[in-house]
Amino acid sequence: MRPEHPLEDVERNLAVPPRRRLDLLEEVDADAEALAAELERRGYGPAQARRAALRRVVPGAETLAQLEAQHAPPLGRWARSAGWIDRAERLGIVAATGLAGAVAFVTMVGSGPLGSAAFLACPQVIVVALLAANWTRAAQRLWIDGDLRPELRSRLWERQIGLIVLAVALGALGAAREGYVAFEALAAESFAPPAMWDAVRRIVSFAALGFGAAIFGLFGWLAITPRLISDEAMEHRISAFFASRLTPTSSRRR
Repeated sequence: MRPEHPLEDVERNLAVPPRRRLDLLEEVDADAEALAAELERRGYGPAQARRAALRRVVPGAETLAQLEAQHAPPLGRWARSAGWIDRAERLGIVAATGLAGAVAFVTMVGSGPLGSAAFLACPQVIVVALLAANWTRAAQRLWIDGDLRPELRSRLWERQIGLIVLAVALGALGAAREGYVAFEALAAESFAPPAMWDAVRRIVSFAALGFGAAIFGLFGWLAITPRLISDEAMEHRISAFFASRLTPTSSRRR
């Protein structure tokens, strides 16, 4: 296990976009290098000078809070200055999930009676709402907090994929159930033409809602993918920054 650089704790606790974190790390490291060089001229050894310089330039908790306020995304700075950011975030998630759930529910009800597969309609509406909530959380961390770390990003993506698969499965299951019931009624010759068209509408509604929810979840995530790719590239550069700073001082200076 490699030793930890003193600035890694700062990087973990600094809730700003990765590009800003990298800029701040490089700035602090440059200050530490300059101070270490000055201390070496005063008689310190290289390693001792480096440790002493880092102790002096590593920002404390109060400085970190000021940096976060200064380098937060514009939307996040505006929301914090208004004094209602926490409430706004909660309301945003509730509004997104409520709207998505309402659209899904109206789609199901507007197709006519739900028939024997009605017990699958409510889970489908819940899945649509959860897809909206998951996407909203990712967007909030990107454009309000500015800090969506790789671990949380992976969890949100895995959850989005699971919900997309569940939406398709529920849609296919509901359509198959309605089709099976309609086929049984048709075989028993107890299926009037109006009832047949109602069954067709229910089958199409279940299938459309399932695939529509999947498309909504997938394309919603694709909309934020460019920002995710940019942040991931910055995270790799931050890892490379720490890896290069943990090599021996003498080898770095040659």
